[in-house]
Amino acid sequence: MRKWWAIGIVIIVFSIAALAFFLFPRTAADSVTMDEAAQTIEQLYGGAIENATETEGFYQIEFKRDDGTYLAAINRADGQVESLELLEKTGSAKALTEEQAIEAATAEEPGETKEIQYIESDNRYEVEIHSDTERKILFISAETGEVMDVQTEALEPPAEPEPDTAQPEPERIISQNAAIAIAKETLDGTVDEVEFVQTTDGGYYLVEMDDNASDREATIQIHAIRGETMTVEWDD
Repeated sequence: MRKWWAIGIVIIVFSIAALAFFLFPRTAADSVTMDEAAQTIEQLYGGAIENATETEGFYQIEFKRDDGTYLAAINRADGQVESLELLEKTGSAKALTEEQAIEAATAEEPGETKEIQYIESDNRYEVEIHSDTERKILFISAETGEVMDVQTEALEPPAEPEPDTAQPEPERIISQNAAIAIAKETLDGTVDEVEFVQTTDGGYYLVEMDDNASDREATIQIHAIRGETMTVEWDD
């Protein structure tokens, strides 16, 4: 009697499972619903869901956070985030100019301003100021002008100058004008800049020119002793 009772329970369980399968089918290729995919994005990244669409094998979930709008691709089979793309970056506006940031920094820490740079990701300025004994970097909010942080380190005293033991420069056989003339024989163009580089064998000139034929820029290397064209390098 107990055996037939147990068999009856098994049959009922399988019947309920089969009925649930036919009433609520979910294929292996689509085992995650769009609502579940959206919930996954909200749990992982926060923000508000803006749009959700279906593509072959994926849900495309567009969501917005304080720092920007993103598009995530969710695998419909296993619910994994396959890709995440930043569509539009948003953030606080840069209200301060560099001059205003320097004024805010020097009002806090007087000294000589050596460098300033804007950090877009944090919407702030980093201002480097030197005194006689210290180097300080001040972090200035580009939105409010507030001094957010100051980093300080001691400056080493200037080293004593070493005696000049450098070898005298080798005599240049050709002048800068001569180097330009040689470069123009190599390339028909307009000279933008000429630089001399000292080496142990007499040095060389670097002549930057705009090629008239191709409208590209090239750098021609002219040996300062031999007066010959050593290399021609084209800018991409």
